[in-house]
Amino acid sequence: MQDIFRSTVLTALLATSATAWAEPSAAPDATVSPVPLIALVPGKVVYVDSGGSRTLAECQQVEERRMLGGPEKGKLFRETEPCSLWFLAVHPPTGRWAMSASVSGDTSSSRLVSMTLSGRKVEVPTDKAGRVKEGGLLVMGDLEGVVAVTPGVPAQWTSNHVHHSQIPELFTADGSRVLVANGTVTTSEWWSWSFGPRPEGIRVLPAHVTDTAGNDLVLGESRTVMRHERSGVRVATMDPTGTKPWKLGPPMKQKRKGMLSPMLLGDTMVFYREGVTDEGGCDESNPGTYRRLDLRTGQERVWRTHDTYCSGFGLEAVSARRGTVYFIESNYYSTGVSQLYEYSLDRDEVRALNAQGFEGTHDISGDGRTFLLHARGGGVSVYDVDRDESVWLRGLENIRDAGLLDPR
Repeated sequence: MQDIFRSTVLTALLATSATAWAEPSAAPDATVSPVPLIALVPGKVVYVDSGGSRTLAECQQVEERRMLGGPEKGKLFRETEPCSLWFLAVHPPTGRWAMSASVSGDTSSSRLVSMTLSGRKVEVPTDKAGRVKEGGLLVMGDLEGVVAVTPGVPAQWTSNHVHHSQIPELFTADGSRVLVANGTVTTSEWWSWSFGPRPEGIRVLPAHVTDTAGNDLVLGESRTVMRHERSGVRVATMDPTGTKPWKLGPPMKQKRKGMLSPMLLGDTMVFYREGVTDEGGCDESNPGTYRRLDLRTGQERVWRTHDTYCSGFGLEAVSARRGTVYFIESNYYSTGVSQLYEYSLDRDEVRALNAQGFEGTHDISGDGRTFLLHARGGGVSVYDVDRDESVWLRGLENIRDAGLLDPR
């Protein structure tokens, strides 16, 4: 029998009130983007396109803190701060989105007084003594604003200061459900949540199948790669409806240790294999390598050597439509400026792209043409692969995450 958890309904999560969700409001500083997207900034979910930007949701929390020392020892202070919003997933055709709103939990010197989302007070899980637990709310919405809030899986809320997370990663093709990675410092599992005012959750992958490094889901691919020190490397097939457990394949010959960011493009698995390190550091005669594995024949080969490095960022993204792989190298010992590269499976060649100084990617479009690249400090650039040029997003500071939508 499937492990099914029916979430607390929206009306039980939110404080009793006749106030409806607040309407999206216009952003004070207009920001434009050549392509439509949704971005998370401190306390806000923002929609941006060529015509400007508007706020889809705004979240604030009031905390009470007690001074533990100094002349004001014992005095209580109240502060209103923007909520900490992370881990955005979007459904490009419809504009649906899901994110995690972090709740730090009460401590001996601080407590959460209230949390407000789009004009409504949100109730968060508490322990038997009434203290707020630590965890993350799953918030769902669309281009009209917030649709639902759920605490998600109860076990992901704790009072023992052990970090737990609920990370929305990818919507199903029809946008009816969102796949969420749940994790702790030692375990990782996957859940599928229905999109709507009363989300319901289904666990689709139990713990101890994939380790805390997690696994990457690729837009347009129905399979993903599991890694675990005991279970080894396996391929899992995801149910397209998001309502059934994933089917696991047999263990593969590839070793788990040193395998970074494995992803699937059809019957080809691409990944980064760490090199050999010794007491003196990286053994430059055995550096890190970029590899591809044909799942049909079992043939594995190296398509790029990461000279002088034994480890790196791994792979950033792949495009199922184009059959291309993207990765960033720091170039710390040469230019000192990071560089984005593209590898084509069909052409079996690597090319350097006109995108330097970036730390990673937030998203890649379904057609593989557009990237959202992020730099240190929260800056985001919209990069066009075909034109090999990028445009910085202006007017938004400290962007935590962002997702691309289909042209509207």
